[in-house]
Amino acid sequence: MAGLNLEAKAGMSKASARSQVTMLLIIGLLLFIVVSLVLYLSKSAIKKNTQQSIKKVQETALETSPIKEFVVKCLDKLTKDSLILLGNQGGVIYKGQGGVTLAPPKTSEGMLFVKYNNYNVSYNIMPPSFAAAYDDISYSSNTNNGDYPWKIFPYTERYANEKFEGYFGISYLPPINSSEGPHSFQDQMESFINNNMAACANFNIFKEQGINVAMKKPNTTVIIGSGDISVKSKIPITITDAKTKESSQLSEFSTNVNVRLKEIYFFAKNLIRNDTRSIKFDMGNAENRDFMTVAVVKNEYPYNDETKAKADIIIITDQKSLVNGRQFQYIFARKNRAPALYYIINNVVEFDADELIDESKLLQGYQKNAEDPDEDQLSYSVYAQLPGNPESAILDQPSITFRVEVADGALKDWQEIFVKRK
Repeated sequence: MAGLNLEAKAGMSKASARSQVTMLLIIGLLLFIVVSLVLYLSKSAIKKNTQQSIKKVQETALETSPIKEFVVKCLDKLTKDSLILLGNQGGVIYKGQGGVTLAPPKTSEGMLFVKYNNYNVSYNIMPPSFAAAYDDISYSSNTNNGDYPWKIFPYTERYANEKFEGYFGISYLPPINSSEGPHSFQDQMESFINNNMAACANFNIFKEQGINVAMKKPNTTVIIGSGDISVKSKIPITITDAKTKESSQLSEFSTNVNVRLKEIYFFAKNLIRNDTRSIKFDMGNAENRDFMTVAVVKNEYPYNDETKAKADIIIITDQKSLVNGRQFQYIFARKNRAPALYYIINNVVEFDADELIDESKLLQGYQKNAEDPDEDQLSYSVYAQLPGNPESAILDQPSITFRVEVADGALKDWQEIFVKRK
């Protein structure tokens, strides 16, 4: 009996052990299933949240893209508007227009600017205003002076040769880049864009759709390159959905305009340099370059007794650059400069008493000649400096001074010839 009990007990222990192992396996399996399910659900939630976040970002991008496009269009428009003003006003944009140049008073028309096509065109070429030296020859600062542009023009020392290069004007062409000086093309374009962006970018159309747009003042950089103009503007903009209160930020905007401003600028600069250094340079017949042409509107501002001014308009057209479908033009004014009379070497002559002195006797075969830096038509006169300025005079006194004069309708140059009695 005792042996049977022991065997029974042993069998029960084995069965209990098997049950416990089975239970542990079931519990382990259940734990594995639960953990796997939790991990699966967690991953699904993360994926769903990520997709929702991506969707929100995409929706936000879609909402801001029309605003960004709107601002870029304004940036492009203002860049072209600044080019039109620079081109039509001789390289300046006035402060009242958003630029950096003080607007001249209306009473200074002819003196500081010329009205052309309803624009105030500034002078890029002005008459000499101070004495200068060039190639060891001094040039007088005074028009209406017998020594203009130098005493024995066009001859060099000892009348050995003729010379037509010298000091015949001053360039007032603004610099192209801000690194070269104030009031540059670059400065004026940047100022114009910054000052006019708020008026151009009117966001009311978005406000009507429940989108509020707040914009701070731009900071624009213009790069005038070869063949085009690159414009980048930092404009802090906050966009807010009035219903959801969601917001987004924009700040970087850019555009490119295919205008060869750099090439046009240096073409104009070379023309101005030639025109102010050579009295024989003919602006109207200047050589065209790479589809850039030159035209001169003569005496657009005719001589005025009040302002004592006369001016031409110079138009450079670039056939390869279009702004709003029209060929880009750079227009500037050239203020009138005095003609220069050829020096009369034999300027002291003697005649018998009571002899009638006229032009032919006075000049003794000399042919009157002169050059004009503005290619103006010239008129000549010869007269005695006596009451009434007669063209001839009887030598009934020890001496008479005659004047040989050339004029362009506004300014003149002259030389005096002394007639003595033998």
